[in-house]
Amino acid sequence: MDEIELGTTGETVSPLCLGTMRFGSSTNLEVSRAILDRYYDAGGRFLDTANIYGTGVGDPGESESELILGEWMSDRGNRDDLFVATKIGFEYDDVPRSLDPDLVKREVEKSLNRLDTDYIDLVYAHVDDRETPLEETLTAFDRLIESGKVRHIGASNYYGWRLARANTLATERGFTPFSCVQPRYSYLTPHRDADFDPQRPATDELVSYCDEHDLTMLPYSPLLGGCYGREDRPIPDGYVTTENRLKMEAVQDIADRKDATGNQVALAWMVQRDAPTIPVIGCSTVDQLEENLAALELNLTAPDRSRLDGIETLGGLS
Repeated sequence: MDEIELGTTGETVSPLCLGTMRFGSSTNLEVSRAILDRYYDAGGRFLDTANIYGTGVGDPGESESELILGEWMSDRGNRDDLFVATKIGFEYDDVPRSLDPDLVKREVEKSLNRLDTDYIDLVYAHVDDRETPLEETLTAFDRLIESGKVRHIGASNYYGWRLARANTLATERGFTPFSCVQPRYSYLTPHRDADFDPQRPATDELVSYCDEHDLTMLPYSPLLGGCYGREDRPIPDGYVTTENRLKMEAVQDIADRKDATGNQVALAWMVQRDAPTIPVIGCSTVDQLEENLAALELNLTAPDRSRLDGIETLGGLS
């Protein structure tokens, strides 16, 4: 598996990031480890988790996902081969939704313990905190970077203007800026009235800001639950528009012609964007992982991309 540059970090990472949100909850330990093993054996080295993934399953306040990753890395002795990302900021148990400096430090320490590691390659602000001044949050992240416990920071579920303000402030004050962004993003575009709160879909403003400032996007929910390739998964609420039906027809036509699945076409469309884009794939079976990995071998021609990109998005309901 080839590697690509990750934002402004100076690092190279796998072109598909393995998301582990369901590990330890709806995906049991045995299957979780099988998925991790297959991803690693295929050359994948980029793992994504969060301090809230799998909470409420085992011990109170513990992220089962982080614990599973920590145990798996320890058993395989491969921590230094991997690029590990986690997230903080959302509420869980008695922890509030916040990026207060004391909470940032405390939650990173908890994640370090669960992941059984001395450092985390990438920590996301999982949600924007309007109550805590950006300068205070960036200062807290900067201190963790200076200590060597965190290497890079990213932003998830931020509006484009808030991301721009944070990185402008970082430049002015000499803080470490957000180097990459994890939004809700897929080939289909939500209609203008769709509400996914507290998730933030990628807007044209955010996408253009990231592309122009070399901030890699790492879309979560890139396949919208598998709707591109499974008859039992309809287009989700919030995405039912005339334009999206036309987009689905284009995806299926290309998939049929290339003997691929619609999910693979949607992933290939993201991976082959001019600006580096790294989908965060969540898999509940090894077979799903195999399907997603095969998208890296699917070549979209210029006419394919022109057709996929040429469907006007009006953002209205059908």
